[in-house]
Amino acid sequence: MRKIKKLASCAAAVLMAFTAASCGSTESSSGGDNAASQSDNSIAVTTTAMGKDLETSQQEVIDDLAADSKPDDRKLENTNIKWFSFWDINPTSSEDKDIGVDLALFKSKYNGTIEYVSTTWEKKFDDLAALILANESPDFCGADDMDLFPKGAIKEMIEPIDDYIDFDSDLWKDVKTASDEFMYHGKHYVGISRVDPAYIWVYNKTVLEELGIEDPAEMFEEGNWNWETMFNMCKDFADADNDKYALDAWYYENALTESTGVPLIGMKDGNIVNNIEDPKIAKVQEMMYDLQKNNVVYPKHEHEWNVRGGKDKWGTGLASGLTLFYPIGFWAIEDAPSVTAPFGDISNGDVMFVPVPCDKDSDAQYVPSRVHGFCIVKNAQNPEGVAAWLDCTRYAEADPKAKEITFEQLRNDYGWTDEMIEMRDRIYQMAAEHPVFEFAQGVSKDIANLTDSIIKATMHPSDPASWSQTVEKNKKALDYLINEAQEQVADNKDSKSS
Repeated sequence: MRKIKKLASCAAAVLMAFTAASCGSTESSSGGDNAASQSDNSIAVTTTAMGKDLETSQQEVIDDLAADSKPDDRKLENTNIKWFSFWDINPTSSEDKDIGVDLALFKSKYNGTIEYVSTTWEKKFDDLAALILANESPDFCGADDMDLFPKGAIKEMIEPIDDYIDFDSDLWKDVKTASDEFMYHGKHYVGISRVDPAYIWVYNKTVLEELGIEDPAEMFEEGNWNWETMFNMCKDFADADNDKYALDAWYYENALTESTGVPLIGMKDGNIVNNIEDPKIAKVQEMMYDLQKNNVVYPKHEHEWNVRGGKDKWGTGLASGLTLFYPIGFWAIEDAPSVTAPFGDISNGDVMFVPVPCDKDSDAQYVPSRVHGFCIVKNAQNPEGVAAWLDCTRYAEADPKAKEITFEQLRNDYGWTDEMIEMRDRIYQMAAEHPVFEFAQGVSKDIANLTDSIIKATMHPSDPASWSQTVEKNKKALDYLINEAQEQVADNKDSKSS
């Protein structure tokens, strides 16, 4: 950061507004930190290799799609774009990690390359602010963690993308409805390639068969997969004396709360909404309190606040029969076999998953969701290159032949069964139909921290609180923070219109 007093004071204000929440409460698209802590302008910038190549037949499909000229094809003077994150969008995490279809298409159509500007989860907003203020902005960053909007727009850390993306075009119209939820002052700030289920309920099918436990996927097909049946399975399975716990990971509290169809913090007509008193949330939270009281959750507080197996060791316990369910995102099992081994042998048909259970009386199968999308950073050097990348991410989802390559990679390289692929496709369809977006992370650090503690209070492993106690203790504070954030939105709107 430049050593100028005025700039330093401005940076301090921005950095205070963008301090990130703790890693334990938010899911990443890749998982784990990829850089040491950075300071000033010492952010690492690297150009990384493209990873494992596509099969020849797959590459031919990509090349044909890339060669299919369209009137609105972009002509790029600069084919390199800089990606800012705590994980590398290039497939560099392991030797058996496939290149994504979107990345392969970007490379084939535009000879595109992506530089990785690395940060850490804890310092990502600090580092981004420092780069913007130093006139060294990267080009784009991810929206998948749902922590960038709306605060990134309010604080002018990201730019509108309407000058680069036509959301009424054939390519983008299918995601326009979702994209419209990420608007500020009438402008779109997130290029959404698809709506993603934020969480799934992963289990080891082989272990359940050996234990004589009914397959949740079959229960789901029969219309019998819901809070009540899940609760009973967890209670019957748990045996703390033998180190058996029904639930592990960091995400079950958020997943169950959002399965009501109501986020704790929502957005409506540009306003931030507090749903803490919604009776649907009360109902699920009371069930969650009973789950904790029945000792079904792995006691992270007794293991230095780590999941079973240690920090970031996702899936440990499923294959050994010590864990029943692992609520987590698709990203955890859409990975190389060397990474997913703790869940079980996917190629042997061990691993399966179902959507997050809902209330049996629910009017729809609500799916806790996030977006797979990207934002253009303020003062980006190559926004047109980012727009070309965004087009490629949409083609990867919208073109049937391109999408089939993803399925082939899951089958051939990662060992997925047809049953897994069919269930994945079904959950994605449900997410598109009935998504539930939780906006707490994207409003402010204070709201994110408070809502995280609220959502997890009934299942706190060492000191669970009833939902009525939690509401009484936190409602006024949450209202205050929301009003404060809403006033900031109004003030920003007035300043822009004056």
